[in-house]
Amino acid sequence: MQRTFGTRAHRIGLAIAAMALSACGLEKQTQPSLMGPADTGQSIQMTATPDQLPRDGSSQSVVTVIARDSSNRPIVGQRLILSLGNNSPAGVLLSQTEVTTNSQGTATFSVSAPTSNSMGNSILIIATPVGTNADNTNSRVMSIAVSPANATAPTAAFTFSPASPDMGQTVTFDASSTTDEGATCNSCSFIWDFGDSTTGTGRVVTHVFGAAGTYTVTLTAIDAVGTSSTPVTRSVTVASTTIPTGVSVTASPSTPIAKQAATFTAVATAAPNHHIVSYQFIWGDGDSNTTSSNVIQHAYSQSGSYMITLTVRDDLGQSSTGYTVITVSSGLTVAFTTQKSGTTVTFDASTSTSQVASTITDYAWDFDSDGTYDTNGSSPTTSHDYGSNGTYRATLRITDSRGITATLSQTITIP
Repeated sequence: MQRTFGTRAHRIGLAIAAMALSACGLEKQTQPSLMGPADTGQSIQMTATPDQLPRDGSSQSVVTVIARDSSNRPIVGQRLILSLGNNSPAGVLLSQTEVTTNSQGTATFSVSAPTSNSMGNSILIIATPVGTNADNTNSRVMSIAVSPANATAPTAAFTFSPASPDMGQTVTFDASSTTDEGATCNSCSFIWDFGDSTTGTGRVVTHVFGAAGTYTVTLTAIDAVGTSSTPVTRSVTVASTTIPTGVSVTASPSTPIAKQAATFTAVATAAPNHHIVSYQFIWGDGDSNTTSSNVIQHAYSQSGSYMITLTVRDDLGQSSTGYTVITVSSGLTVAFTTQKSGTTVTFDASTSTSQVASTITDYAWDFDSDGTYDTNGSSPTTSHDYGSNGTYRATLRITDSRGITATLSQTITIP
């Protein structure tokens, strides 16, 4: 009886198991296909640029998501749900709540900075893959640092150089020593009042004071959340400057030759920390030039003495004038001899020469210095009958192929 019961029970159990298997369809299961990539080994990476945000409610960080499979190949079309961690500071916003990777397996979105009065020092970004494999739906978390909360106003401070500037000299003002929350305030903006009805902005600025005097310079610093410092002031004493001195001109050669360009150098000394910006040459022959260089060339059309008027102007607009007399040579040597026969005198100018390789083309004579010249053409000799004894003043004027003239006078006594 016992065995018969056991045999019947065994058969009933087998029948029940068979029915269960049939209901579940397990008798129809087949081996999974080996085609296509498996979901296991999926990699989701996130990077943020920048990886720290200020508490200004407007700055943004761009987050790049990279999805790769177990063979390190890009996963195209991978959906990810985006959210913020519960402890993220107030005011943080995501540009999207869901992204899908592109053909390179990447997707991007932006994260806005928290508000100025927010708490917490990091933003938590959560990216959850969406797929058919529960093993790959684990969320990935990345953090973006947040600058410390700004609870106090900045402390403005600045230096300036040079310490004792002259008027017109560039002064550099530097607010790099300004602090906020116990550290250098790199995010501060700066407003300057130079005390001469002008203003400026920036951490490091330059300014030129146009007049001597003492100026009160004021700096106000404003931090990233708009809190202004107590204005800080410093006095800047600006000294007056003298006009340029020692104004003169030198020539090379020291005695220029007519019709040849000579080099003229202006000499002038500006006040310390200043410089000459312009030179005006008035040559004394009707010509003039104004230049920024102190060296210039000029040619005089005739020999003689000329007064050069030089006016220099410095970077402050101050001017000074000097005068220099220049003697210009004709480049010719005039000479003649005389031979007397009664009241007749023979003049010979053949010893007249040119030092500039020009040719003497005309000899003209004024026998009694009355201003009337008798030309003798290219012949250096001539004669003149004075008609009576006496003392006379004879003048020779020669002209060369350049058109330059030179004269020489001698006293003639008869007998």
